[in-house]
Amino acid sequence: MAIFMASTKSVSRAKGQSAIAAAAYRAGDKLLDEDKDHGKLHDYQKRSGVLSADIILPTALANGDIGRAELWNMAERNETRKNSRVAREWLIALPHELNEQDRKDLAHDFAKTLADRYQVIADCAIHVPTEKEIERGASPLNFHAHILLTTRTATIDDDGKIYLTKDKADSEISDDDRRKKGLPRMSVEVKAVRELWEHTANKVLEAKGHNLIDSRSYKSQGIDLVPQIKMGKDATHMERKGMPTEKGQFNREIIQSNELVWNKHLDDNQKTNDKADRTIADLRESK
Repeated sequence: MAIFMASTKSVSRAKGQSAIAAAAYRAGDKLLDEDKDHGKLHDYQKRSGVLSADIILPTALANGDIGRAELWNMAERNETRKNSRVAREWLIALPHELNEQDRKDLAHDFAKTLADRYQVIADCAIHVPTEKEIERGASPLNFHAHILLTTRTATIDDDGKIYLTKDKADSEISDDDRRKKGLPRMSVEVKAVRELWEHTANKVLEAKGHNLIDSRSYKSQGIDLVPQIKMGKDATHMERKGMPTEKGQFNREIIQSNELVWNKHLDDNQKTNDKADRTIADLRESK
């Protein structure tokens, strides 16, 4: 069954982060930070697991073109505060039921939707689980996309040159400013984008005959699953080396319990579907 995941976070200087470094790492690329005082080469070309990485422009900039290095150096230059947000990321789980091309098309479609929604530029990197990650316990079905968005809106001049404006995207302004523009709180916007991903993915999944995803929490769906506890760096390191930990064992018990609950949920759904099929068949027969 396809897994729903759509989460967002900011790339912020306050956390010691760089949009250029973030883009290079996610894309498996080599990018030079052109800052004359703090310039640094971020080289992640040897990184495995990156299936593709593409710049996605909003519809209004369809005739333009911009490279990854130029884009994220511009994003950094446009921010002057030490604690500025320099990018926003959306992380989405891509349905493993789809083939490679369908997953890529779906990720690009959603990235384009976000770019149009906020009039920003997206950098979409699609990752696949590597053999090393699977050996360490990662799921072989962990296909996902990192979508980096500029925090300022983008435009194009008469010569076809793309540049970022001084205007913050609606996804980056305060709730007070959003209210002045007649927009809901950012928490409501995040929920709306999660639902947008659900609808976007489900169109493809339904067309391909696969089960659909649901953006609601398990609790809202009436599924009594227990969340796993956070392992922490030390316990995770020990588990990867084959050294069982108390936290790891606790999570394994949760996984086993949740599997029983989930299987019961699937059985109940199947019974409901079978009953519905019988009812439909009876109605057709009576007609």
